[in-house]
Amino acid sequence: MIVVEKEDGNLQLKFISKVPGAYSIEVKINCGNLPTCPFTVQVKERELVVVGELDSKFFPGDEPEWLFGIAVNSEGKIVVTDECGHCVYEFDRDGNCLRKRGSEGANPGEFSLAAGVSYVNDNEILIADQGNHRIQHLNILTGTVVKSFGKYGAGKGEFEDPVDVCLDDKGRIVVTEWGNNRIQVLSQEGETISIFGDRGPEKLNGPKRCIPYKDVFLVADGGNHCIKVFHQSGTFLYKFGKKGNQDGRFEWPCDMFLLSSNNLLVCDYGNNRVQQFSLDGRFTGTTITDLPGPTGIATAPDGRILVTSATANKVYILK
Repeated sequence: MIVVEKEDGNLQLKFISKVPGAYSIEVKINCGNLPTCPFTVQVKERELVVVGELDSKFFPGDEPEWLFGIAVNSEGKIVVTDECGHCVYEFDRDGNCLRKRGSEGANPGEFSLAAGVSYVNDNEILIADQGNHRIQHLNILTGTVVKSFGKYGAGKGEFEDPVDVCLDDKGRIVVTEWGNNRIQVLSQEGETISIFGDRGPEKLNGPKRCIPYKDVFLVADGGNHCIKVFHQSGTFLYKFGKKGNQDGRFEWPCDMFLLSSNNLLVCDYGNNRVQQFSLDGRFTGTTITDLPGPTGIATAPDGRILVTSATANKVYILK
């Protein structure tokens, strides 16, 4: 609830609803009801609008092949991975390319399918080096590899096609494994703390992204076309969505981002859109224009919602 006193002495009240629907409003001043209360306000689903594109100025001769992951630091700098180009770019807020790191290979600082990316701090990033089955911790300013961990396999500390990586609020590293159909939580040193999603009736099938939030993990279960929610202990809690193109359904959900309003934005890759949900799975909005092949999503300090399009090789701006 936001209360603003206007210049004419009147008060303006605003509120942000959690879900669409009819809201019955009652306003009291000094314990007395306004004579017009209660009244009803109809809140519609949010319409996410593509308002433009990041004017990405790559270095001369650079042509991105398959833009995938995206992350933004507190200074507004933007890192974007080129999965098939086996590299990562860093841009300023206006899209000027500041630096490019990596090339195809298996040596430190080289990549085979650079996938998901997250900032550790304003100068360091984690990259899911998918084809090399490892996670690389890179200083984006210097290009120095701080550390690298993981190898091909299904054991603890091993990966098969890690497609995304991020940090939880305790500083633990959360790795989404496409090939092993699981989520692996590790310490900063790369030691396995827990593994979940690879067994039971709600086993994951080609997970694409995992977001830690308080005591739960939200997982984009790509092959099952839904979002699954697990307790931090690994216990399955609930899921929402199923295959389809109607509101609230998915065709290969990919990256996700949790807004400060606790609304979840989901890249619905196969349906060429971004959808918004409450944390309990209620549909609350969607993009209203075509958004080709969205794979990554992040927000900038200035409020812009940035979405990578793998098929168009662009970064779109939503509002």
